[in-house]
Amino acid sequence: MSDVLHPVYLPFTEEQLIPHFAPVGTDKTNPGRHLEYFRKSIQAAADYAALLHPGMSADEAKAKARGLQMQKDERFWIVTALLSIFGAPDRVTSLAALLHKAFPGGFPIMDGLASWEQALGDPGKLELFFEVSLPTPRDHRRALAADLEERVLIPHVLESARKALASGRALEGATKADALLVSPQTGFAVLFEAKVLADASGGIRFDVLRNQLARNIDVMLDTNPNLQEPLTLRQPDRTCFVLITPEIFRDHPKSRLYGWLMRDYQADPGALRRDLPHRAGTDLAAVAKRLGWLTWEDCNRVQNGACSWLSATR
Repeated sequence: MSDVLHPVYLPFTEEQLIPHFAPVGTDKTNPGRHLEYFRKSIQAAADYAALLHPGMSADEAKAKARGLQMQKDERFWIVTALLSIFGAPDRVTSLAALLHKAFPGGFPIMDGLASWEQALGDPGKLELFFEVSLPTPRDHRRALAADLEERVLIPHVLESARKALASGRALEGATKADALLVSPQTGFAVLFEAKVLADASGGIRFDVLRNQLARNIDVMLDTNPNLQEPLTLRQPDRTCFVLITPEIFRDHPKSRLYGWLMRDYQADPGALRRDLPHRAGTDLAAVAKRLGWLTWEDCNRVQNGACSWLSATR
């Protein structure tokens, strides 16, 4: 068993992390690409620590910026927070407590399920994955192709989009979920989007109207029959979306684009219809009830030390 990767921001070994990278796309057999990201960040932090002394040079200052990246890195935060809670002695109770905080209005209506505990099912069968690539819905791809001239403003980008369509390439690639909790037993799932300081992106190359939250919600509403189990067992009408941010931004939602969007989507199904126009046949009122907002501080409250770097300040 190797040592933990970082004592504060990633207190888990590589062996502990490997099972939590879903077998999707190019990562079907080798989780090394995911691990390499964490290794490089941790090494940068170690290199910076070795340089600490008065009167640092410009090159050393650059090393400092790289070395401190981990302190605001969403990938480190979400792995450590969720894996700490997932590893709690009473897994279902802890995860249910977390979801209660994300959905203070109560358990959303899902056919055949009456509580978070029932939705989560057998704790031994629950799966937690990070960096999960979920395919873009075909209906959105078709709608985007039909509205291309409206949604692409720059001539050379529009030309690139036309060439991509002519060659059969997709205008929007897979959406990468920061984390995905799946219960193969019940089909229940939670798709997590993590934020520390960054805001939500407001568009993609070939669609200036496609925001990051809408994109995440869109992919959760499709089945994934071409992926591998247990991702194929996720039921869209039993899937929730949870945004995780620092508590200060949930307290002041208008300071971030995602704050405006999240509150709009939760309160008004018409806002979802506006940003997901190809979802005309979907019960978006029910979808709005499955959108939750969680904070890193909530994670600490559910599992003491899940985000240990926050304990001294909030």
